[in-house]
Amino acid sequence: MVHHGLALPDSEPEVRVRLERVDGRDRSVRLGNENQVMTVSWGRVAHDVTGPVEVIRSSDGWTIHGSTGTKALSPPVNEAIEISSSQPIILHSEEKNRRYTGVLRCVPVESRGETSWDLIEHINVESYLPGVLAAELYADWNPACFEAQCIAARSFVCMEIQQNSRRHYDVVDGPASQAYHGDVDHRTAAEAVASTTGMVLSWDGGLVPGYFSSCCGGLAATAVDGIGPSPINDIPPLQGHDGEDACRSSPLFTWTIDRSARGLGRRLAAYGRRISDDDLSRLTTVDRVETAESNRHGRPTRLRIHDRKGRTATISCETFFLGANYEGRGSGSDPSKLLWSGWSGGTNVRGRVALDGHGFGHGVGLCQYGAQAMAKEGHSWKEILAWYYPGAAIHDAW
Repeated sequence: MVHHGLALPDSEPEVRVRLERVDGRDRSVRLGNENQVMTVSWGRVAHDVTGPVEVIRSSDGWTIHGSTGTKALSPPVNEAIEISSSQPIILHSEEKNRRYTGVLRCVPVESRGETSWDLIEHINVESYLPGVLAAELYADWNPACFEAQCIAARSFVCMEIQQNSRRHYDVVDGPASQAYHGDVDHRTAAEAVASTTGMVLSWDGGLVPGYFSSCCGGLAATAVDGIGPSPINDIPPLQGHDGEDACRSSPLFTWTIDRSARGLGRRLAAYGRRISDDDLSRLTTVDRVETAESNRHGRPTRLRIHDRKGRTATISCETFFLGANYEGRGSGSDPSKLLWSGWSGGTNVRGRVALDGHGFGHGVGLCQYGAQAMAKEGHSWKEILAWYYPGAAIHDAW
C-alpha cells in the first residue's frame, strides 16, 4: 500500500524533456548536421529530410526546410511534429549546441494569441540520466557522489513523470526541474548510471521524491517547508537530517548580497500583490529581515520583514526568495544580483540592506557539496543517501 501517493515504477519509463519554448511568429529552431538524414513525421505522413533542418511555426502553419535542394514541408499548424534520426541530433541555438538521442517533438502551444511551440525530447530515463549528472556535478567529483546523485535524480524524474501525466512534458532541462545537457561523453556519469541502473529511493511501499540542491548551508530543510505541503513531501525520509552538514567547501555556504532597502521593499510589495498577500503588498522601505520560525534542525523556515513605517509581514523563506528576486510588474529595475536562497537576513544601514545568506537552493534532500565531502571522506553512496534521506530504502525498480 502506498500512503503518500507515489507508486514505485516497475519498468523503465520514458521521460519528456522540454528543451525550448519557442515564442512568437517566424522564430525558427535549427536541428541536425550537414547531410544528416532525419525523418520528419506527423499523423501518418513521414518524410526523410537532409539536415540541417529549420523548423518555423507561423499562423499559416509549420514550415520545415531541409538543406539546399530539399523541398520544404508544410504540416498543419495545430499538428505535433516528430523529428528522429539514427544519429544524435544537434540543437543549434545561441544558448545551446547540444546533442540529443531521443525523438524530438514540436508541440503547438497557444499562448496569448502567438504561435508558440515547445521542443520536447522523448527519451528513456537511463539514457537521460548521464546528461543530468554531467550538468549537475563537477566532472572531477568522486564516483560515490555521482552514484548517490544518480539515484536521487532517477527518483526525482520518476516522481515528475507521475505528477505531470496530463501535461505534454514532464521536466524542463534547467533548475526548475534538474539540469540536463543531452547526450554527453562523460565516463564517471555513464559508470554511475550503469552501476545503479533501476535503483530508486523508497519508503513504506512508495517512491521517495529525490529532491536535491547545490548547498544546504549547513542545516537541512524539510520538504514540506522547502518544497510545499503535499502528502508526497510529508514523509520521514524528507524531514531532513539532524546535525550540521559537511558542505562548508561550497563558495555559497555563506554569502552577502547588498540591496537598496527601498528597492527591496518595492520588490517584495510587488510580489505580495502578485500572490495576493496583503501584509507583504503593503511594505515600503525595508528596515530589517529576521528569523521568525525555525525547523527542528535550526534552519529558518519563516522570516519577519519590518519596514520603516512599522508594518510587518511574516512569510516563508521560499516566499522571501521569490519575492526578493521578483522581476514582474511593479518590481522596479531588475535586481543587481539574485539571492541564492531564502535563508537570509539583514538590517537597514544608511538605506542599504546587506542580506547575509546561507546555501544555494532549497536545502531539501541531498546536498551536492555535502555529498561530495562525504564521498571524499570515504563514505559509499549508500551511506550518503542514508544521511540525506533518513529511513529510505533502495528499491530495484527495473
